[in-house]
Amino acid sequence: MQSISTPERTSHGAPDASLQAEAKYQDCLACRIIGSAALAGLGVHSLNQSRAHQPGTPMGKRIMAGLGICFLAGSYLRWTK
Repeated sequence: MQSISTPERTSHGAPDASLQAEAKYQDCLACRIIGSAALAGLGVHSLNQSRAHQPGTPMGKRIMAGLGICFLAGSYLRWTK
């Protein structure tokens, strides 16, 4: 699922800076799809729980709405990064 190579060492023993930049973590497409869908589903569910017809206090509904927005933002960031 990840393709990280070990950076080669230069003659003085320190890893080469350009090789470290290439060794970034990369998710596969399926992992990004599943992760984004899970976060989006949680966000939509949280927003649904904050609607007026759902049981709960007004403060609890505001908290659920905030969580919903955060989960949807996390889903977007998960997909794009």
